[in-house]
Amino acid sequence: MSIDNPVGGAPKDPYEEYKRQVEAVEREAREKGKKSEPPNESTLLLAQVLAWMRKVLDLFTKIPSGTEIGQDVRENLQLLKASFEILKIEDRSQDVEFLNALSIIWNKTLENSLHYKKGSTFSSSLKSFLKEIQTYPKEKEHTLGYYLTEYTGQKWLPFPYMELIQKIHREHANGPQASILTQWTAKIDHLIAALAE
Repeated sequence: MSIDNPVGGAPKDPYEEYKRQVEAVEREAREKGKKSEPPNESTLLLAQVLAWMRKVLDLFTKIPSGTEIGQDVRENLQLLKASFEILKIEDRSQDVEFLNALSIIWNKTLENSLHYKKGSTFSSSLKSFLKEIQTYPKEKEHTLGYYLTEYTGQKWLPFPYMELIQKIHREHANGPQASILTQWTAKIDHLIAALAE
């Protein structure tokens, strides 16, 4: 008999149950780490967008020459299209990183459009397309273009902005053929094709 265990036998470890729980959690984590699932379509799209975003951020550090502007416009349009494709698949209205990346792409595309040769058919088409996004939705005080410009790099986003992104996603989910995302991605395809001519 001892003071620690007056009934007799070895004293019981008071943390034994906790240790078993920790070991079970660690074992489960190791098993999950061994299992790997193939990436789904949205993960692949996100990886592509992140790779393109890296290029966009690199573009911020240099001023493009006349020959680079066409390439920059093409890359930014491709990034914009990839972002819209992600919004077709997933509601990213709560994803601050995604919305900030979209804002960066938007602002770089606007900047490049100012350097592009004025008076050309392509320049007019590009500016018309950007104005469409800038003023969407019609008759609203704060539009998508407003939010994309004003909230670049912010760690918080206003609810109306998130609601607008969610509305765009839901509109596509309810009627993909006639959605604004489908219209915008088709216009981007036409713009990219026009750049190649």
